[in-house]
Amino acid sequence: MRNFVGKAGRALGFGLLFFVLRTVQLWSGFDHATGLALSPAAGTALAVCLALAAAVEILLALRRSGEKLPFRRRFAPAGEMKLPLVMGGMLLALGGALLAAGNLVPIRGGVYMAQSAAGVLGIAAGVGVVIFTQQVGRRAEQSVLPLLPAMFFGVFLVLSEYLPEADNPVLARYYIPVLASALTAYAFSALAGCVQGEASPRWFTPVAELAAALCIAAIADGIGPFYPVARVQPGKPLVYGGCALLLLSFLALQRRDGELPAEEEAHEDADGEAEEGSAEA
Repeated sequence: MRNFVGKAGRALGFGLLFFVLRTVQLWSGFDHATGLALSPAAGTALAVCLALAAAVEILLALRRSGEKLPFRRRFAPAGEMKLPLVMGGMLLALGGALLAAGNLVPIRGGVYMAQSAAGVLGIAAGVGVVIFTQQVGRRAEQSVLPLLPAMFFGVFLVLSEYLPEADNPVLARYYIPVLASALTAYAFSALAGCVQGEASPRWFTPVAELAAALCIAAIADGIGPFYPVARVQPGKPLVYGGCALLLLSFLALQRRDGELPAEEEAHEDADGEAEEGSAEA
């Protein structure tokens, strides 16, 4: 628990703050009939806090190492984070299933195609993350293949958020889900890069923290009262909740520069976890 608070607590704190401000903005910042912005107080506070959080993350990123290391050294074995990772994958898969089921009506244009694709890929992404979780700490080398659906899912999630609002002149109504989905796509891509040894924590960490925080905020949009009935997406809160839980868990597993084990120790940890998994089986 202490490890989670120390490494993922900042992102969780940002996310809870953003969620409260976004909820206030949705409840009191828009006209019920027209959807136009009314009181700007909560929306302005949210935008300012988001900008400050981004500035903090960038400044902290400049202090982190840009060294590219094998995944087994940069990330600890799943351990106590295995349950949150599996739960995050299941939430993502369930949210994707609800999102896909909500678009079984006749497909009209690119909007519904993007939402349907995002739902199907959300199911595949959730299953893939669960498979990847079983690999973490059980092999000397992790495979990036289980994370590929999550990368494609992130792209279609962006489209599913932006396309329905492309003609909406009120940016404040939809910019949080669009930002959350875009940063989530980037974060999953950066995580896959870490598995391949092609990305460093210098940029994975700030992107993952901002993505997790914005995903928590975007949950408010999924349960907010101002969406027309025809565009209610019951899977969106589960999708964003699952993504937030996954990213927070991977942040908690990430080793800081002073915690990096030697190459030999990383191999021993992987072998020990493999033996433990075989004994449990």
